[in-house]
Amino acid sequence: MTAAPNDEERIMARGLKSPGPLLIVKKRLKDFGAARMRVIVSSKEAADDLVNFFEARGAAVEIDLAGEDFHVVVNLATFKDVDR
Repeated sequence: MTAAPNDEERIMARGLKSPGPLLIVKKRLKDFGAARMRVIVSSKEAADDLVNFFEARGAAVEIDLAGEDFHVVVNLATFKDVDR
């Protein structure tokens, strides 16, 4: 099943080194309403940091490679924000 465009939040974090993308994601989660999140990063390290963050909080995560970019796709249905 594919989420409707307004059900997926897209965050462009290309070119940022870790922990930059993770810090952006944490800030955006405070006002988040979509069912899915797609974070686009340019390094495997940044993608792995995001995967570890979301999986530790119960979310289902996939990484798609698109050219040189990593798309971290997160289903937030089971996400539990333990940092709040």
